[in-house]
Amino acid sequence: MPPTDRHPVMVFGLTLAVMLAAFLLIVGLGPDRLPFPPDSDFSDAVTSHWPNALFLRRSVLDDHTLPLWRPLIMSGQPFAANPLNKVWYPPQWLVLVLPPDLHLNLLIWLHLLLAGVGAWVWSWSEGLQSWAAALAGLGYAFSPRLIATLGGGHLDVLYAAAWIPWLLWSVRRAVQPYPAPRSALWLGGSAALCFLADVRLSAYAFALAGAYLIWYWWQTPDLWSRVAIRRVGPNLVAAGLLAAGLTAVQWVPLLLMRADLSRGGITLDDAAVNSIGWGGWLGLLLGDHGGSWETLVYGGISTLTLALVALLMRPRAVGFWWIVLVFIMLYAMGDQFVVWAALNRLIPPLRWLRVPPRIWLIAALILPYLAGWGAQVLVTQPPQRRSARLSVVALLGGGALCGLLSTLTLSSALDAAVLLGTFALPAVALVMLLAIFGKLPAPALLVLFAAVVVLDVLWTDIRLVEGRHKREWLEPYRELAAYLDDAGAVRVYSPSYSLPQQAAAEWDIAQFDGVDPFQISAYVDAAEASTGVQANGYSVTIPAYEIYTDIDTDEDLTEAEILATANRDAPIQPDLLGQWLVTHVVSAFPIQADGLALETRIGDVTVYRNTTAPDVTLTWDGPNRVTVQLNESYTGTLYAIAGGRWQDHVDDSPGLPGPVDGSAQRWAFEYSASEVWIGLLAAGVLIALAGSVWWGSIRRA
Repeated sequence: MPPTDRHPVMVFGLTLAVMLAAFLLIVGLGPDRLPFPPDSDFSDAVTSHWPNALFLRRSVLDDHTLPLWRPLIMSGQPFAANPLNKVWYPPQWLVLVLPPDLHLNLLIWLHLLLAGVGAWVWSWSEGLQSWAAALAGLGYAFSPRLIATLGGGHLDVLYAAAWIPWLLWSVRRAVQPYPAPRSALWLGGSAALCFLADVRLSAYAFALAGAYLIWYWWQTPDLWSRVAIRRVGPNLVAAGLLAAGLTAVQWVPLLLMRADLSRGGITLDDAAVNSIGWGGWLGLLLGDHGGSWETLVYGGISTLTLALVALLMRPRAVGFWWIVLVFIMLYAMGDQFVVWAALNRLIPPLRWLRVPPRIWLIAALILPYLAGWGAQVLVTQPPQRRSARLSVVALLGGGALCGLLSTLTLSSALDAAVLLGTFALPAVALVMLLAIFGKLPAPALLVLFAAVVVLDVLWTDIRLVEGRHKREWLEPYRELAAYLDDAGAVRVYSPSYSLPQQAAAEWDIAQFDGVDPFQISAYVDAAEASTGVQANGYSVTIPAYEIYTDIDTDEDLTEAEILATANRDAPIQPDLLGQWLVTHVVSAFPIQADGLALETRIGDVTVYRNTTAPDVTLTWDGPNRVTVQLNESYTGTLYAIAGGRWQDHVDDSPGLPGPVDGSAQRWAFEYSASEVWIGLLAAGVLIALAGSVWWGSIRRA
């Protein structure tokens, strides 16, 4: 961006930074709070992202090592290789200087700011004026879909979404007849950061960037010359090699482990979870206050209206983006329409992405971008035809009438906040009339359009996320954790999720169960046999929580209450749990099983000792090295650690050290760093190739 154009984006960035900070404080996010969906007992920010950041911090600062393995959940699992843990995502390392909760809140604010500024920069590069670009930036940063993602605690998805506009901007810079020398660095770097932030959303972002590149090249005649192709081609190759090199430490381990992961067995039914039916698209017109963060499609009725104006007044210029939107809409329907099903049958790896509506995060950027064009065209080139003016008058009157009728007739069925949000349509129509009749200067009109869009989405956003203090999601489990520690628990299993993952992480309690999509297939099979819970397809939890339940769904129960009794009829196997060193079972419901002895009750939770578990001591020297000491004569099977790339692994069992012969009582294991070294080697080769291609293109230019 030329120096003379930095002032508007700096003003916008500072304004947006203040607005975002104010919004996050209003919804309750602070240094010791994390986001939750309103009326929900769980958040991925607390269940996964906070424990991941805490474990990385402790491993580096206390153990002075890079954590390749985490012994705390699912009897241990790879840590650095798991994309959810963000070991290779550079901003995650801020946790080394900040407490995990403050660190996560800072990253939330920073990525929402990056999203908005990125949308401004990209929109401005596409030809929008500063205020129209501001509308796009504000619309994206405060998009209800992004804020709902924040509320659900899907912080990795939010991080990746922040890099999408920067990726598109980088594509535009790289695909020029005379590309800037550093454009390959921008493109490769933004693609790498998007991938490292979230592998799943980055797949959609890369597909969009590829389509955008082809479309932009197709409509730019200057790019068809041989000279331009010789300049742009190497630039793109260098960017691709750079992106692959910068992310090799993440995708190499994934490739090496792909055959061992349970995600490889995902079926079409598993992958189609949360697919949007035809009726779900009514959500484009009414804000879903407190609805599911995976299926929310509302982007603001004012945003949608202005986007449609852009299509009507500049169909050829924005037609490509409307084609993309229609495709996204059909894909988000999952198994409710043929597009997703056909692509997932043709390209089976797409099933790994799961949750088809997640692609709507791309639409969350495109809609405010198109709305910026609609506002700019109305202000700079207002239609003079009488029919257009009458249409806007009708829109104003019809919108106001619909708002009034909805308020009068649906007040008992819909939330008042939803009904009041319907008045955003007549509000934007009123500003459109002012623009068409030229009643205000252009800057004032663009400010009004931006204000209507922001108020429209904020009216929904305020109900999609709330911050909760540590005393709500951590402190209630302190007494239970202290008891398990004093009792010498080696590993704990809870069929009712009575020991949440964040509490186990805080007090270093190893769990047999866990919540994480990165699961070893052999361990999943062993866990199903031990817990008696057979998952109905792919599950992100061990044990699954949807099978053994006969709860009356009409009862007014919280999510935690439903979860607490979901597996009460599962035929638990204490002897098999004992082979995995599960010394204690913690449950919200009574369990009758040979081998389990009631030990104590703490609040509503019962603690059982597993008398079948051998007397074993695990001595960890950091997360990657362990000594297993069998303290009694034992001739059964013993799985001290879940299977992985451990040195001295002598069999193909789902865990270590395997069968015990009664004579050997001590084993030492160290997790192999081979995947990291292979990833670093691949990174070095690819980055060197990228550098040579880039340098060659610079010299030829």
